[in-house]
Amino acid sequence: MSDTTPVNLQRERIAGPLFGFTAMLLVNSVYLTYKGVFIAPDSSFYMLGADRLVATGFNFQSFLQESPAFGQYIGFVTWCAILKCIAGENWPTAVVGANALANALTVGILTHHLKRVGVCWQARLASIAWCLIAFDMLVWSKGLLSDPSFLVLATSAVTFSASCVRSCPRHLVIRLGTLSLAILLSLAAICWRPTGIALFVPLSVCVILQLIPPGTHFKRLLTVLAVGFVVEAGFLLFAHYMAEPESWPLPVGGGNITYTAHYYDQGQVVWKRYATYHAKPESLLDYHLITLDRLRYWFACFESEFSFAHKLYNCVFYLPLFAGSVVVVFQWTLRSFQNNEPCDRLVTILLSMVAAFSAMHAMLQVDYGWRYRVPIIPCLVMLTAVAIDTALRYRSQKLAETQSRATTHSPNVNAATDGYPEN
Repeated sequence: MSDTTPVNLQRERIAGPLFGFTAMLLVNSVYLTYKGVFIAPDSSFYMLGADRLVATGFNFQSFLQESPAFGQYIGFVTWCAILKCIAGENWPTAVVGANALANALTVGILTHHLKRVGVCWQARLASIAWCLIAFDMLVWSKGLLSDPSFLVLATSAVTFSASCVRSCPRHLVIRLGTLSLAILLSLAAICWRPTGIALFVPLSVCVILQLIPPGTHFKRLLTVLAVGFVVEAGFLLFAHYMAEPESWPLPVGGGNITYTAHYYDQGQVVWKRYATYHAKPESLLDYHLITLDRLRYWFACFESEFSFAHKLYNCVFYLPLFAGSVVVVFQWTLRSFQNNEPCDRLVTILLSMVAAFSAMHAMLQVDYGWRYRVPIIPCLVMLTAVAIDTALRYRSQKLAETQSRATTHSPNVNAATDGYPEN
């Protein structure tokens, strides 16, 4: 019989996330020991920003007045400057070490949340294993880049968003505190990267779910169709501004619209992957088709310029994640939503995160190395874990039903005693 004392339950709650954290930290450390520190093109930008911020004595007003280009990345630049003050000349190594810790924390956080919503241990173990072989998480940790730290901020924001609408009764202050923490993490992610603004979509979904009474049932197919209609309308409106950037009506953002429109005019789909480019767009439909093609390439497993090994690895890693996520999407869409089911709420928020990041990058940019796709990897891993959990529970249910029928029709019953076994 299992021991369900509070101490043992607490140990069980900690063991899985701790194992995931430790395993990822070990794998990432071995990888970094082998590869060393990598100075990427973006790294020079962050290094310059950190040097200037330290030189001003962390006077942010003066720093941003003199170097406004760093304003959009002030969070990560500040993080680099702090590590520079602590580690001195070894601060690039400190940044890379912090990247490994961030990746490990990401795995620990997603494992912990899967446990909280009742996903079985087999599915949680599979999610840890998938993260350990996620080369796209490992490869960017070796550089002075914001990817791993942004990843842990985004994953934490999403899981906290899901946590504040749990089915068990909670004090309003605790729920508001959890929601406030999710908002703070989202704001921090925006300071790390401007694309963190997409995190306000799962936050908004979180608030909507909070307002829906527990036990509410409704079909979601019409909701999905309505959301799809809104996204398509947004794509068409964006295509209009790409065709006529001067028509942008707001006093802010005009520079970014003009910058993005320049690359639309080149027919760019994937940054500097020229084989993916379209001809120069001439109509609104041409601009719209570039956005749709970007969305297609956002989920692509490989590109023609990849090596055979790269293509093979991407297929082995991404296809099961995409397949598991699609299965969950079909289940989520076609059956009735139950607001008192933690997994239902988690799936809803994860899907909103994936949809928000995918739509935003389809409009703005699909980068050369698919770096910007990394923040949705933990979401895809969690969705696939839910799919595995559902399949295992279905299998267990069918086995139980088979055993029940076998017991019901068992011949070891004495008919002479009216169906009761003899004493």
